[in-house]
Amino acid sequence: MFSLNNHLELRRVTISSLVTCIYLPSIVTVISYKGLLYSVGNASSLYVLVLIFIAELIKSFYLNSNNDLQVKKKASKSRVGDIVKSIVFLLGVKFCFFIGIILFGAPVLEYNEETLILSSLLTLLTLFPLIAHTGVELAVQLLFGVKTFPRDTIIAMLVNNALLTVCGAWLGAVVIPLDWNTPWQQWPIPCYLGAIGGYLLSNVLTVTKVTLMSAANKHPFLGIFVNMMNKLHISK
Repeated sequence: MFSLNNHLELRRVTISSLVTCIYLPSIVTVISYKGLLYSVGNASSLYVLVLIFIAELIKSFYLNSNNDLQVKKKASKSRVGDIVKSIVFLLGVKFCFFIGIILFGAPVLEYNEETLILSSLLTLLTLFPLIAHTGVELAVQLLFGVKTFPRDTIIAMLVNNALLTVCGAWLGAVVIPLDWNTPWQQWPIPCYLGAIGGYLLSNVLTVTKVTLMSAANKHPFLGIFVNMMNKLHISK
């Protein structure tokens, strides 16, 4: 839930979302200008995943920079254990995405490399930021509804990002069977770009919502738009 009471979290969420709204369109624009847009999903486009990973890692450091001192004083052994656990879990999630994508209709005997790249992208945009902020156990509980998160604006944003990313990838698959004979319909380009689009849309909605919430204090009529934004967000 987004709360105006915690101005620090709101500022961090806004800046993080603004960074996403800048770097993701920039990556897509550059690869499109270079004529590499139709190669996303291939092994030759691994640099895109690397760039996204670096950007999300930097954002996670920024979002976690206000953690309690107790968290910061964890023993180095515990930190290493958490990192290893997170890596193993993310690899497991990547495999689950891979199997799930195939079950939803992806080619079984071909394009396995492309499906694996798409699985990596989904893992990177959904679970990685959440695990970097909350840890493995809490991230799983939050996503599967085992535990409801408190009035934490950052977690609300990360959950929204994860869900809209998956929805974007799923909606992107709609255009694949259409008989348009366009190069961007080839697997997995629509799902790949759909996942990026869903993630970007979630961040745009976050910035818009925070802006409207802040402005609603001076202009109460803007509360109507905030309520509309709440309906668009998974977490309110």
